[in-house]
Amino acid sequence: MGRETGTSSTPRSRTERQRARNRGKLVSAAAELLATAGPEGLTVTAVTERADLGTGTFYNYFQTREEITAAVVHDALESLGARLDLLTEPMTDPAEINSCAMRHMVTSAVGDPLWGWLLVRLGIGQQELRNTIGPLHRRDVRKGVEAGRFSIPDATVATAIYFGGLLATIQAQLSGDGSDNPDSVFAEYMLRAFGLSDEEAHEIAFRPLPPLPELPD
Repeated sequence: MGRETGTSSTPRSRTERQRARNRGKLVSAAAELLATAGPEGLTVTAVTERADLGTGTFYNYFQTREEITAAVVHDALESLGARLDLLTEPMTDPAEINSCAMRHMVTSAVGDPLWGWLLVRLGIGQQELRNTIGPLHRRDVRKGVEAGRFSIPDATVATAIYFGGLLATIQAQLSGDGSDNPDSVFAEYMLRAFGLSDEEAHEIAFRPLPPLPELPD
C-alpha cells in the first residue's frame, strides 16, 4: 500500500527537524557544562554559546535551568533504563538482576567519562536524577525482598545507600583512585549489604556481564 499524505508515517517537516536539532544541541551543550563545571556552571548564556544558538532559541524549548537539567537527565538515563529492563527481563533471580543493573551503571559511567562526571557533579541532591534512578532500584530491591533473596528492612534507605555508593564509585574511578573490576566490586558489596553471603555475592557479581541489548526500532 502507498503511504497516505498526512498520516503519522509522514516524514517530519523541515521545521520539525530543525526544532529537534536545536533542542538536541541545547541538551548536549547543557550536558557538557554540567559534566565539566557542575550545576553552578550552567547558565542560559553558557548553554547557548556552546550550542551556537541565540538566547531566544533557548526559551523556545526551556523556561529555566532546572527544565533543561531535567531534560539532560531524562535523555541520558531513559535509554539505559529501557535497555537494562530488556536485558534482565528473562532473568529470574533478583540478585542477578540487581547485579547486572548495578554493574552496567558503573561500566556505562566509567566508559563514558562525560556522562560519568555528569552523574557525579549533579550528585545525590539532584531531584530529577533521584527520581529517574530511585524508582527502578527500589523496584528491583523489593523483588528481592519479596522473593526472600534480600534481607532489607527499608527499601528507601537501601536505595539511598546504593545511590551514594554508586556516585562515589564512579567518582573514584574517573579520578584515578579506583580499583580493578569496579563494577563487580561495587555489586558484590551491595549484594552483601542486601543479605547475601560473602561467597554467593562474590560469585554473582563476578559472573561474565552480558552486554546491553539495543532497543528495537
